[in-house]
Amino acid sequence: MRKLMVVVMVSIVLAVLLAGCGGSSQESQEDTRTIVDMRGKTVVVPLQIDRVVELSDGFIPSVMYSFGVEDKVVGLGSDNLKEVDSYAFELVSGETTTYENGMNPVSYLCPWIMDLPAVAKYEEAVNIEEIAALDPDVIIIRKGFGSMNTMEYGTEEDIEKSIALIENLGIPTVVLYGPPAFEQPDVSKISEEIEILGEVFEKQDEAARLNVYLEGIVDMVSERTAGVAEEDKPRVLLFGLSPNARDSGGAGDVLCTDTIESYFVTDIVNAHNAYEESGGWKIVSTEQILALNPDVLVLPTDWGYHPPEELYGASYYQNLRELDAVKNQRVWALPWTPYNCAKRLEYPIEVMVIAKAAYPELFEDIKVNEWVLEFYENVYNVDEETAEELRSVQWMDWTVQADL
Repeated sequence: MRKLMVVVMVSIVLAVLLAGCGGSSQESQEDTRTIVDMRGKTVVVPLQIDRVVELSDGFIPSVMYSFGVEDKVVGLGSDNLKEVDSYAFELVSGETTTYENGMNPVSYLCPWIMDLPAVAKYEEAVNIEEIAALDPDVIIIRKGFGSMNTMEYGTEEDIEKSIALIENLGIPTVVLYGPPAFEQPDVSKISEEIEILGEVFEKQDEAARLNVYLEGIVDMVSERTAGVAEEDKPRVLLFGLSPNARDSGGAGDVLCTDTIESYFVTDIVNAHNAYEESGGWKIVSTEQILALNPDVLVLPTDWGYHPPEELYGASYYQNLRELDAVKNQRVWALPWTPYNCAKRLEYPIEVMVIAKAAYPELFEDIKVNEWVLEFYENVYNVDEETAEELRSVQWMDWTVQADL
């Protein structure tokens, strides 16, 4: 009799467990959905996502802000989003020009983001334990940025190992590939990233709208410049006025042909990169710059923000005043983009600045200082006053002063 009771009890327990398992399976299917990330891997994510750890230089939270789900971010992939920067340089006259309050657009839009923990820092590995402690519903990684970029941290094997360790936490992990993760830069991959983020947050319509707008700017620039004859294409030099390069005996850094900025120049704007060697950033001397004598100079962020005024007026660049681009006032600056290893959501601004600098006659109807306000309003759904503030924190007000 006692043996029979034991058998009955075991049967009851098994029945309850099996019933429970069946119920969990049903709930699992109802409460989750599948995403195919840029590795081609299927990731099961919760239907309800409230806590996100993002690993990027600001791209992911920027897109999330555009979708209206930025409040779900609980951990950042880089501490650069917490920075409010300044940069100063001295003119030949002895006056000092200072730029202050520079920051990433999403940091301005979401000041509370600066209080969030950063699970990775410059030239450091990702802190796996800190990610686990944040208890996210989903982790989203943008391979190619900071701690996931071979130019800044470790080898390809190191980065894949970091991703594997993160996945071992058992938390759904979606991996995107930013521009540095590809051998050939291609902005269509940025659209693919936005599309996947739209699926993660069930914001497919918003993602489609955003991609149509961003790609429309690129298409417009390409269409306007497509007919330029080979002999009429200007030679554009992407020239960083890095103080570190000057300390090393150079005049600055140049961006080589396999960078995405060079891709903007050659493949979208249809001009020439005046520096035709491959690589990333390369230090060049004053003599090399004078020998290149480009038609146009475009100044990216390079260990500081560098407006045209620095090249026109700083004492340490007096030897470059003979460049045609300087004499003809054809020097433009890209927006402030510190630690921007992977191209950000605002990449069409870079495209437009380069296009306007290379072909002012083809873009005569566009004033960048006004156009950029429209851009911010469309991408972030903000009013004109906020758009003007974004232009200021990106240190693009020189285009207002120069009426460009």
